[in-house]
Amino acid sequence: MVFLVVTVVADVTGVVLLGKAQGFERPGPLIGGVLALLLGFVLFSFATRTVPASLANAVWAGASIVLVVLLGRVFLRETITAPQYVCLGLILAGTVGIYLLAREPA
Repeated sequence: MVFLVVTVVADVTGVVLLGKAQGFERPGPLIGGVLALLLGFVLFSFATRTVPASLANAVWAGASIVLVVLLGRVFLRETITAPQYVCLGLILAGTVGIYLLAREPA
């Protein structure tokens, strides 16, 4: 489970850095973002040793979506509407539900 958490952190970091890169205009964040995303994929492969791949992917995707949107608001000054917050809550609830209802322990 630790690998899965670190995978989410690496993925979210990579996406936020890519947003900061503004396309190919800022090479530092671009390189950092690509490296963070690559690290995330490597760590995800380790996470699937102890967590079923379907569960790991659902948690990775759901947690990454919620965190990227929230951090995009903070670091990239993106706007989030009230209905979008509701949808984020639904994504989070679904992600937690899938995790808690998994037949195989993580």
